[in-house]
Amino acid sequence: MEAKKLSEVRDPNFRDEISQKMCFHTEEGKFDLNYCLACGTCAAACYFTDLVENHDPRKFMRKVALGLKDEVLNDRFVWLCNMCGRCTMHCPGKVPLPAVVRTVRGQFGLTAPGRLQEVADLHMRVGNQMEITEEEFMETIEWMQEELQEEFGDSSLTIPVNVEGAEILFLPHPREIKYYPEDIKSWTKIFWNAKESWTLSSKAFDVTNFGLFNGRDDEAKKIMDFVVDEMRRLGVKRCVMTECGHGYWAFVWGKKVWYKEGEVPWEFEHMVGWMANLIKTGKIKVDKTKNPYVVTIHDPCNTVRKGGLIEEGRYILENVAEKFVDMWPNREYNYCCGGGAGALPMGTVVKKERMAKGKLKADQMMATGAEICCAPCHNCYDQLNDINKEYNLGMKIKHLHHLVEHALIWPEDGPRPKQEEEE
Repeated sequence: MEAKKLSEVRDPNFRDEISQKMCFHTEEGKFDLNYCLACGTCAAACYFTDLVENHDPRKFMRKVALGLKDEVLNDRFVWLCNMCGRCTMHCPGKVPLPAVVRTVRGQFGLTAPGRLQEVADLHMRVGNQMEITEEEFMETIEWMQEELQEEFGDSSLTIPVNVEGAEILFLPHPREIKYYPEDIKSWTKIFWNAKESWTLSSKAFDVTNFGLFNGRDDEAKKIMDFVVDEMRRLGVKRCVMTECGHGYWAFVWGKKVWYKEGEVPWEFEHMVGWMANLIKTGKIKVDKTKNPYVVTIHDPCNTVRKGGLIEEGRYILENVAEKFVDMWPNREYNYCCGGGAGALPMGTVVKKERMAKGKLKADQMMATGAEICCAPCHNCYDQLNDINKEYNLGMKIKHLHHLVEHALIWPEDGPRPKQEEEE
C-alpha cells in the first residue's frame, strides 16, 4: 500500500531533469545524481542540521532521489540552505548539493522569497542593486575625493573614474557608495600608496550578483554583463573587486559557465588576494604596531571553501595587526556565518533561522577573545554585525582593507597624509 502511494507521487524523471538543468563548467560535464548514496555524510558535515528545523541535506537529497518533485519544490530547505559547500567537501560521491539547491531554486518556476528576486530585478533594470544613479555615484566619489585632498593637503589628487587603458578596474559594492562612503577613502589610499594604475566605472560599480542566489542563469549573466561590457569599453587588463564573497565567486565561476570559452578573457581578483600580493611584493609597506588589537578572521564560504583564498587573509593580518588569533575550526572547515545564499534579502522569511545559525558563529568568535573580527565579505559583514548585536558580543566587525589602510607606511616620494608629514 505504501509503495503504491509512493508511486502515485513520484516523478521518475525529476532527478534527471535536475541534472540536465544544472549549470556546470564544461570540463565537469553533467552530473549523475545516482552518486548520492543517502549515507548522511552531508547531514553530519552541515552544522546547521540539528540547529534549525527542516535543515537536513540528507533528507532533501533522498526526496530528490525518490523523485518527490512536489515535496522538493515546497521544501523550506531550498531557501534555508546557505549553499556553503561544506557538505560537498565531505561527500564521498562529491555530490554538488549547493548546485542542486540552486537549480531547484531557479529552474522549476519558483520565485525567491523576501526581496531577493526584487533586488535581482532592480539590478537588471538599472545596473546596480540599490538604484544608485550615475549622477549620485559621481557626487559621492567627488565628495570623498575632496575629503582626501584635504587630508593629504593636495588638490591635484584624484579618484580615477572612466579612465581608459588603466591596468585595473576596481569594482566596489554599492553599499560602499550609499552607506559606507568612508570605505571609498580606505581603498583609494591603498591604491595611491601602491601607485597602481586603476579606475572606477560610473556605469558598473556593483560587485553583487543575486542571480547566483535565485538560480536563474540568464539573469545572472545579464547582471555580469554590466561589468564585462565596461571592461571591454575601458580597455582594462583585469578586475579587482572589493571584499564581497559571492560577487567574487559569481565572476570567477560565472565566466566559465555563462559565457563561451574565451569570451571573457580577463582575470577577476578578490581584494584580499590583491592586498596580500601588494604586501608580499613590497608594493606597499605596513606597520603592524598601528593596529595594536587582538584580531581574528571569519572565512567566507565563497572565497575560502569555494574560491581557495585560504591563507591570504591570514597573511595580511599577521603583517598588519600585532595580535592575530585564529578561530577554530578555521580555513575551509570554518563555520558558515548563516547569512549566505541570499538569506539577508529574504528578510523575515528566514530571519529566525538565520539568527539561530548565528549563535554557533557567535560562540566561535567569542572563544578567540578578539576585539576585532575581520569579515572579508559584505554579506558576512552584515550577518556578523547582526550576530554581534543579537548576542551582545561587544566586538568590532571590520573589513581587512580597514586594517591594511590604517597600517600603511607612506613613502617619501608620493602622496602623504598631512598628519604623517607633521610627525
